[in-house]
Amino acid sequence: MFKFKVPVQIIALLSILPLSACLSSAVSNLFITGVKLTPANPTIAIGATQQFVLTATYLDGQTTNVTTDDSTYASDNKAVATVNGSGLATPVAIGTANILASYHGNNTKTVLTVAAAANVASAVEGDSRVLQVTNLRTGQRMTFAANGLADSVTISRDGEGMAAREISVLPERGPGWLAIDPSGNYLYVLNHASESISAFTVNWKTGELNPTVSSPFPVAAKPSSIEVDSDGAGLSVAHIQDSSISRFRIDPATGALTADPQ
Repeated sequence: MFKFKVPVQIIALLSILPLSACLSSAVSNLFITGVKLTPANPTIAIGATQQFVLTATYLDGQTTNVTTDDSTYASDNKAVATVNGSGLATPVAIGTANILASYHGNNTKTVLTVAAAANVASAVEGDSRVLQVTNLRTGQRMTFAANGLADSVTISRDGEGMAAREISVLPERGPGWLAIDPSGNYLYVLNHASESISAFTVNWKTGELNPTVSSPFPVAAKPSSIEVDSDGAGLSVAHIQDSSISRFRIDPATGALTADPQ
């Protein structure tokens, strides 16, 4: 078996100076004992980023930050997170991904966990008239559907064998657009005909909707759609007549809306 013999001159040099300081990069690479990616196994929320640091360790125990020094990075699950050439990871969706790093043939990895933001407790699928909402804390799933002809909202508890329930928005008319806040606690129904928003608290234990304080809330003429802010602090209403946007603040304790003059 071939054995690499370290020249006497290099051994003498190592006794005087640290490896990382005294050797050329080509030679010092021979004495790397490993690389380490930090922080180890971090958890971050969607909307945040994570900067990783790659450190090389040499035979003499010295370490060097090689994060941007001819290092490469990759994610094994780009549907959850991506990572750029400087070791900065960006979350895409909730889940886990291995972040891989390499420096001159020395490889390492760590697990990045992407979680919901602190105020996000629901995942939403569907369109303006039908929303499938998953409670990320409990795993429960409910479907909300606007029925403009019956002036109502239908609620069903997916996978629990419970009959669908129908909640009337009368005297408001023409429910046609649904939105839910990130916490999953409040459902907002835009009533096109009556130009108003019916707001409900969502009871995940019973599957019931209950009107919030002061609901319904009048809006300006010709409302076309509503959208809750990603942080749940407010709600926007688009108006088809003049392409304007009106704003409401959301009371985090009750879900009630207050007009925001901006």
